[in-house]
This record gives sequence, C-alpha cells and structure tokens, in this order.
Amino acid sequence: MIWVDREAKKIKERAYPLEWVDDMKTPSGRIHVGALRGVVVYDLIYKALRENGVSAKFTYVFEDHDPMDAIPSYLDFKKWEKYAGMQLYKIPSPYPGFKNYAHFYASEFQGVFEKIGCHPKIIWGSKLYLSGKMNAVIKEVLDGTPKIRKIYERIAQAKKPADWHPFNVICEECGKIGTTLVWKWDGTHVHYRCMPQMVAWAVGCGKTGKMSPYDGRGKIPWKVEWAAKWKVIGVTVEGAGKDHMSKGGSYDVASAVCKEVLNCEPPYPIAYEWFTVGGRKMSSSKGIGASAYEVSQLLPSDVLRFFIVRTPIRTALDFDPRSEAIVNIFDDFDRCFSAYYTVQEGNVPAGKQGEVIVDFARIFELSIIKKAPKRRVFLPRFRTIIRMIGEGPNREANEREILHFFTTQKEKPLTVFEKELVRERIDCARSYLQTHTISPARKVTAPSPQNFTQKQKEFLLQLTKELQKLHHPSKETIQSTLFSLLKKKQFSPREVFPAFYTVLIGKTYGPKAGELIADMGMEKTIEKIKGFVKNI
Repeated sequence: MIWVDREAKKIKERAYPLEWVDDMKTPSGRIHVGALRGVVVYDLIYKALRENGVSAKFTYVFEDHDPMDAIPSYLDFKKWEKYAGMQLYKIPSPYPGFKNYAHFYASEFQGVFEKIGCHPKIIWGSKLYLSGKMNAVIKEVLDGTPKIRKIYERIAQAKKPADWHPFNVICEECGKIGTTLVWKWDGTHVHYRCMPQMVAWAVGCGKTGKMSPYDGRGKIPWKVEWAAKWKVIGVTVEGAGKDHMSKGGSYDVASAVCKEVLNCEPPYPIAYEWFTVGGRKMSSSKGIGASAYEVSQLLPSDVLRFFIVRTPIRTALDFDPRSEAIVNIFDDFDRCFSAYYTVQEGNVPAGKQGEVIVDFARIFELSIIKKAPKRRVFLPRFRTIIRMIGEGPNREANEREILHFFTTQKEKPLTVFEKELVRERIDCARSYLQTHTISPARKVTAPSPQNFTQKQKEFLLQLTKELQKLHHPSKETIQSTLFSLLKKKQFSPREVFPAFYTVLIGKTYGPKAGELIADMGMEKTIEKIKGFVKNI
C-alpha cells in the first residue's frame, strides 16, 4: 500500500460527514515548482478519499490579499518599488489581459496544476475579506489578542510587545498594508500607525488613525490567519511543507489558535518534505528556483505528476533539469506503466515481488492524466530518443527516423497512442538537450581512437567477436556476455568502457552497455566498432 492510501485510510476512520481538503499559496511572483507538491499531495488525498466512499471537497486558496514584500529579480525594481507593501490584488499585472498582479501569476500556476490533473475549486483570499465572510473571525481574533500573544510566546518562543495586535489595516493615506501596526482594539475600531521603518521592503507614510477592521479593510497575519481560514472555509485536511510543520512552527501556532481562541478543531495535518531544484529551496517572491511553468515544459504532464506521486511525502524531492536523473524518471515511469498492465492482465506473482508490482501499478494509476489503452502498449525509451537526437547537428535524427526505429523494434506498426508517446518524448528530449549540461565531475574529454590503449583496442576486438556469436539476444544476454568477457580476459571496466562509449556515442560514459547495444541494434553496433578498429 502506497503512502496516499495509508493516509486516506486514517482519515476515513474519523468518520467525518465531510472532509474538506485544502491548500494555499501567495502568488507573489512566478510560483516555483516546489509548490506543485502540495497541490498534487492534496489532490491525491482528495481522490483517494472519494474512492473510499468518503464525502470530500478540494479547494485551493490564492492569497492575493497579502502584501508585496519583495520584488522578483525578473521585474524592473525601479518600476515596481512603489507598490511594495501594497496588497497583490491591488497591483497592476506585469502583462496585459489579467485583472492584477496576483491574477497573472496565479493563473499561470493554475494552468500548470490543471494540466497535471489537479482541479480544486479556487478561492481568492481578497474575496473572503471583501465579502465579509472573515468579519466574525476577525472579531474573535482581536478579542483573543491576549491569548494569542501567550500562544506565540509559549509555542514559537516569540514574545510580542504589550501593544501588539494580530491585524494589519490598509493605510488610509498610502494604501499600504505591509507597513501598518495596530496598537489598540476598542471593540469597534482598530487604532493604527503606518510605520516609516517597520520593514526593510517597504516605507510607511507615518499616518495614524482608527478604522473598522471589517469588510476587507485589513487582514490577519499569516499564522493566525491560517487558523481563521480553516474555520471560515471549513477545512478538515491541510498541512504544509516541513518548515511550517516543524515543532513550534506555523501549524503548531495555528492549531493552538484554533483550539484556544476560535473554539474549533485544527485540520488533519499532512506534512511533506521540500521539493528543491538542484538542492536549493525556492522562493516565488525572490525569483529563486525553477518556476512550475518552466518545469511543466520539460516533462509530459503524466511524467511530472508521476515524479511527485511516486515519492513518499516524508522523502525530499530534488529536480535538476540539467542532470541525467531526469532520464531515469522516464525509465521509472515506464516500469510502473508496465506494472499496471501486469495487474490488469492478472499476472501478478505471489509474495513481495507481487506487492511491489501492485504498488507500482497504483502509482501509475494515480499519475496518468490521459486514459491508458486497455491493452499493453509499446513504450519508447526516452534515453534511446536522447541518443538518437544526440547533442550535435550531425547526429540529429528526425521524427520519421525515430518512429521507424521504434516500429522496427516493436516488429509491428505503432498504434496512434504509441506514436503520440514517441512524439511527446521527442519534444521533451529536445528540451532536455537544450538545458542539459554535464556536471564538472563528468567533463572528461573523450579519447581519440589513435590514443586508445592496447587493452582498449583488444577489448573492442574481442567484443565484436562475442557479439557476432549472438542471435536475437535480449539486453540481459548482451550485458551478461559483455561482463563475461571482462572477467574472462581480466579487462578493467574503468579502463575499457570510456573507449567503448566513445566509439558508440562520442562520450566517455553512458547507459548500461547491454541496453545501449540493444537499442542501437547488433549490426549497427558491430559495424561501428569495426569501423573504428579498422582506423586504428
């Protein structure tokens, strides 16, 4: 049983009449790919609950009422600094055709998560406030200010000043919300100051005044607001990344506010590890890391969703579009695709091996966007397409040649679904080759055939002789033959393999030798090796 089914089983045992699954994000810039993990995690939980007969809803809140607290590096600082401290929904869109700044970046992200099969109902934070739906909970929060100060001190070890109140108003003079400090609540009005130097990213105008806190005239700060929205929306399942879910973090503070101030239960917590790019944690407002949109252009929707689905939520995800690991994602996807058909065909073996196949099939089932054909399909290997296209203009194979290659490999015509799969992977391979760079540790100059050692030459000669003895071999047979040769003649893999890969693909490294030979074809492999050997 995979992680999502275990979590759904626990939630079902609560026997709530309705489970409301939710996630939230501030569209302060291009939303990074890390935010996709939360959307997919909650989409999976929602769907697993529905499969188990649990009544459930799924929503996504765009926090467009938050202030601009940083100007992304890809925007002109001088043009946008005047908006720092203002609410995102009141700032103009960087591009025409959108209602405002938040709407533009939220729409881009929504397009990505819908493309990978997530369709929550969208809630705009600004509308919750402007509609008056937050009014009652705003009063509860302001009335409970003394308790909230104690919660911060007890749980987060953050001692708030005696005049601190959990609310920020929109300054009546400059229109900023990120610079205001509420110092008094009289039961009807909040009294505030717009502070010139309260934050580093915005300058207040110095205005002092008082106003009603209702109907969108201000907002509750994040940790307390999280609890307030849980109550107003009716959320019963929500967590966040590990930073918010750690001891003394946002979830702990919000949970205490729920219980001690708002008199409601906090939602079932789903905590998940970070999704990093090249090991770096990302930030939308600071423009750090790959955006969800950029990554969605590199991987097919099914494969991108699979990358998130297959990994247990308490295991970190790292995506590096420049590394060779991306090629392995396709291999893993194909392995689960194949397992799905094994289950459908009723050929699951007994024991641990069968359990693994069933789990793989379930992962595929939760990853696939388009409906999988009823019968097993031929899967064109992504790494083979990478090699056929190559990295230089002299080696590029066109779509027709690649389709012909896989038709030959299948030994019968490709179906419409299989042809589309090939074309989709060709597009991804070209994008991959445009961004792919070999890490410094792998930047090894391929040896010239004239500089091959005697051992390397001898290995290549012996290999052609051994390959010629094989008739219609499998990848496993080729691999076994190759390593038997290494052992028999005492060739060092570290010495002879750079020559082997240089001859076949012009690099000093590559995929498993048996797979490479099988994908290239025996005749072509032998012909290529003989051609090099002849020249040396």
